Amino acid sequence: MRRKYYHDEQLTICLILFLLLIIGFLQTKISRPTVALLIMMALVFTGCLDAKTALSGFGNSTTILIASMFVISAAFGKTQLVNKISQLVSKVSKGSFTKVLAGYVLITFLLAQVTGGSAACFSVIFPLAIAVCDELGYERSKMMFPLGFISICTVLTLPLGGNLTTMATFNGYLEAYGISGFAMGPMDLFKARAPIAILMVLYAIFLAPKFCPSASESDAEVKTRKREQAQLSSIQETFCYIAFFGTIILMMLSSKIGIAAWEISLTGALITVAAGVLSTKEAYNAATQHGVIMQYVGVIAMASALSNTGAADLVGGMIANMIGGTHNNLVICFVFFAVPFVLTQFMNNRSVDAIFVPIAAMTCGAMGCNPIGPMILSTCAALTSFMTPMATATVNMYMGLGNYSQKDLIKMSWLPALRCHFCPG
Repeated sequence: MRRKYYHDEQLTICLILFLLLIIGFLQTKISRPTVALLIMMALVFTGCLDAKTALSGFGNSTTILIASMFVISAAFGKTQLVNKISQLVSKVSKGSFTKVLAGYVLITFLLAQVTGGSAACFSVIFPLAIAVCDELGYERSKMMFPLGFISICTVLTLPLGGNLTTMATFNGYLEAYGISGFAMGPMDLFKARAPIAILMVLYAIFLAPKFCPSASESDAEVKTRKREQAQLSSIQETFCYIAFFGTIILMMLSSKIGIAAWEISLTGALITVAAGVLSTKEAYNAATQHGVIMQYVGVIAMASALSNTGAADLVGGMIANMIGGTHNNLVICFVFFAVPFVLTQFMNNRSVDAIFVPIAAMTCGAMGCNPIGPMILSTCAALTSFMTPMATATVNMYMGLGNYSQKDLIKMSWLPALRCHFCPG
């Protein structure tokens, strides 16, 4: 009984600190990275999170990936190829921002299918997008959310790569839980994901920019200033191209060659510094990106605390109570989409998926109904993690690059979130 009281007390404290984090991200007087780290320390001081787990964010592979790609992006922005790409894009699009955005959205969609994760996908596309925005005078804030949003919510759509891996995972759960007579096919996830993917692509191209905030002061400065950095030597340019394109290609092949994405990106970043493309100071400034890394560390600490204090168990119990003894397919499907959808905004989407797909399989198996639909819905819900920086590393990246506040994220996300509820898959 005493242990349960302690557990409930920690869960209550964690939820209070979580609300304070959200409030902190809504205000503007204290920077978001500072708020995130203050909450992280509060979690440690109150015993909701141990120091080792809190500090693990600094050495997290995704943290290194984000910082490394920021460095590579800064280096690529110094090359002459940026001018040539910008001129080509301007010529093809005839100055139309919508056409440029449409091209990048479609490329992002395709990359999301082969990279297997939103962070890796967005890391590949944002350096090119930023370079074109800065050269052509487009506002970064109008492009970062649409691209990051698409990299998150359209992954696992086409029947290849991660989609097929997910199919094998689903069937593995069914076999492990002794659920016979049902099996997921290679086109099932595609059929469920394709309609919402089409809607999200259209939203990203035509509507999302209207909800994105206007350029921040730093963006406005980028629009009017000339590129003043020193011209790179031919050798430096060559090394920069090797680092940039080599990193992109190897990251896309990461799972096949057995080298982690963070190892590839960090090596690429170090090459740019060793070749003198960026000075140590420039690389450090690029890696920190206005505190994005510090914000991410604090945010994943909160996500860990929510998981460790029993939030997942609490939600699992809520699901059991909500379903009760009903065999109504609509009720079952609604629950297995709505609950993960809400939770994935505050916990890592992979964690939410790993929790709710097995719960869906076990619940449907016990009730004797087909588990494929609820399992797919749980995965679809976990991939709607675009409303808060707790959801996935990608949100932290485009939040920093676009200089968005939590209020901005809600403003840009509410409509696609509503669409997901009425067309979940």
